[in-house]
Amino acid sequence: MPDRQSPPSSRAHAARRLRERLPAFVELFDGADMLVEELAELLEATDEAAPADSASGHGAGRAREDAGPEALAREFAALRRAVAGHLDPADREGEVGEALHELLDRQYAAAMATLLREREAQLLEMVAHDISNPLMNICLCRDYLTGLGGGSPEQEMVSEMLQSASQRLQDVTRGLHEVADLRGSPELLERTPLDMVELVTEAVGRASSTLPRKVRIEQSLQLGGASVLGDHERLVRAVGSALQSALRAAGGDRAVTLRGEVAGGEVVLRVSDVIADLGRPSLARRRTTTELFVARSIVEAHGGRLWHEPSLTGGGTTLAIGLPVAASPAG
Repeated sequence: MPDRQSPPSSRAHAARRLRERLPAFVELFDGADMLVEELAELLEATDEAAPADSASGHGAGRAREDAGPEALAREFAALRRAVAGHLDPADREGEVGEALHELLDRQYAAAMATLLREREAQLLEMVAHDISNPLMNICLCRDYLTGLGGGSPEQEMVSEMLQSASQRLQDVTRGLHEVADLRGSPELLERTPLDMVELVTEAVGRASSTLPRKVRIEQSLQLGGASVLGDHERLVRAVGSALQSALRAAGGDRAVTLRGEVAGGEVVLRVSDVIADLGRPSLARRRTTTELFVARSIVEAHGGRLWHEPSLTGGGTTLAIGLPVAASPAG
């Protein structure tokens, strides 16, 4: 099959043509000229990884306060037509044209992802703020009743309910703020080498210390000294959340199983059994999934994934966490 790579001169010619027409793009929409300049730079690049860099350039910065998803789609459709209109017919066809369309698709995907992350972060911050206001009143009532002392059994029961509710809401607001930070400023995430065995051991220790009943945590870790790059405290909480989900589902003397292995460039942890219907859409409205929402956000911010699969024992669900293995130092 013939090699369809276009000669560098063809790409360079298209890049020069776009730069010559930059003034015509200024009036198209705010920032269109920067996107076209980025297209020209990527066309001139010779390395194969160059197109992927568009996700961190002007394309990723297209989210604006005044631009929603529909407006963003219209802007990129207009940009696509304008770019094609300012190219020579020979460059609109063939490999150069295909490369331009691919780069525009990447810019659009990066812009849409940024927009959705920022909108989600704004929503989470607003919800957390709206919870915090009534939470303050709940805490005041709780402290007032506690300060009365020597109350009736009913008063003690109400105090305990307020204590439980306030603690739960405080945990929720902290989680929402954390996810908002991860969505809005992922570049601020701390990344240091972490030994996975040590990380899992700490997460198991924290989860075990909060057990209201005796439930065994059986471990089978075959991690071979693997490490990941990430934020220690956040990843410990993410693994701990998975364990807590399984512990809540366990009853009596049932054992919760934690397995770990390295597969396909990932450290994969599996926790069985979590509640049987975990992960279905209806669960999004259930209180018990808030901490897993936070855990998923932490894992994804580290370039990992969180998913559910049938348990080997049947009747339940296994919660799995995959994190990229850190590259070994050279030498």
